[in-house]
Amino acid sequence: MATASSSGLSSVLHGGVDTIVARATPAGRGALAVIRVSGPETAAVAQRVCPEVDTGSGWRAGLATLRGASGETLETAVVVAFPGPRSYTGEDMLEVTLHGSPYLVEAVIDAFVAAGARRAGPGEFTRRAVANGKLDLVQAEAVQDLIRADVAWQVRLAREQLAGTLSRRFAEVRSALVCLLASLEASLDFAERDVVVEPGVLERQHDRCRGLVEELLATASAGARIRDGVRVVILGGPNTGKSTLFNNLCGSERAIVSPHPGTTRDVLEAELDLEGVRMVIQDTAGLRSGGDEVEKEGRRRAVGAAASAAVVLLLWPTDAGEGEEAPETPSGVAVLRVRSKADLAAGDPLNDGWLAVSCYTGEGLEALRERLVRLVAGEIADLGGEVAIAERHRRALEQAMTELEACDLSRPELAAEGVRWALRAVQEMTGEVDSDEVLDGVFSAFCIGK
Repeated sequence: MATASSSGLSSVLHGGVDTIVARATPAGRGALAVIRVSGPETAAVAQRVCPEVDTGSGWRAGLATLRGASGETLETAVVVAFPGPRSYTGEDMLEVTLHGSPYLVEAVIDAFVAAGARRAGPGEFTRRAVANGKLDLVQAEAVQDLIRADVAWQVRLAREQLAGTLSRRFAEVRSALVCLLASLEASLDFAERDVVVEPGVLERQHDRCRGLVEELLATASAGARIRDGVRVVILGGPNTGKSTLFNNLCGSERAIVSPHPGTTRDVLEAELDLEGVRMVIQDTAGLRSGGDEVEKEGRRRAVGAAASAAVVLLLWPTDAGEGEEAPETPSGVAVLRVRSKADLAAGDPLNDGWLAVSCYTGEGLEALRERLVRLVAGEIADLGGEVAIAERHRRALEQAMTELEACDLSRPELAAEGVRWALRAVQEMTGEVDSDEVLDGVFSAFCIGK
């Protein structure tokens, strides 16, 4: 195990003295595949596998013949050398683009291994980039988020974080904590000389630290929405058009639609991409009294789903009888009130603040989608790229906040210790604290070639 350090960034790195090789494109058959090589012996390894490549000049693509351990020709490929430190990992690197035959890719990787490289572990290229100061840990997580992103908002936030937007906010928090810690330790030193640090200074610094952590912590809910999707539950009485709306939003017949009440007994779920926002839409059983045990269980699940949702679409039909009331919604959940079956309205349209929708004529459906996206994406848009998107970020920020809230400035020695723990929590987020457990947790989910 080696420890690498650059620009004040320190990180535990397993096998950093080795030269590693892996496929950087997805496994399976394809038109092209990319193989990556990185490490101190890249030039020596390349000399054995593709001796035509001038690894010293670098950053130029050229055709080269790839040869196996016995000197046999394996493939003619496009090879680019990236001399360190101007490479993704900060080390000497090689990228080979060849035809995507799984057999051929494995044969070339075996040739690099025979030439002195070893197969890379999950995320090892990015882990080396962190160790060599090319990325911090937040940016490394953004690499994985960008790979996994399947809607526009996830891509946008991942790119912002890869560019360092969130890292700069964490650096601001770290700087404020360092200032507070310095003032607390100075007050201890000065106390021995009968010099007192003005109490107002400590209080202002402490308040600033709490404010910065609190601001970032407040973005965690938006981060969870981006990461996991916004959970939207369709709630209403029997035969209010919940399943029809669910199918319309999904664009397919996912739920059974019937004029008989109680058709939907369980919670049905589908993932959608609405205007670049990932949403998890749930259809639920109709809320009414009575029914058999299965229907009662369906209602219990519907209420439970609504309580844990980010948004509830409350449906109430236009042709509801007089005296009937819409079901109650859980507190603390955003609610979009929708008048379904608008095509059955008698006389003038209702002007009760509800959005009139008809899945039969299409009335109001586009407005519903727009309101839904505006409701769930507005908060994200306002935050720019400064979103604590990972669960690890939230836990670390909560730990830092707990330590700051427990600080008693009248007892500077104990307060300083609390600030040290808060500072450690913040530094772990960006990788400034050597921790095998933290690094292993981040990189274990990466693909091999990244």
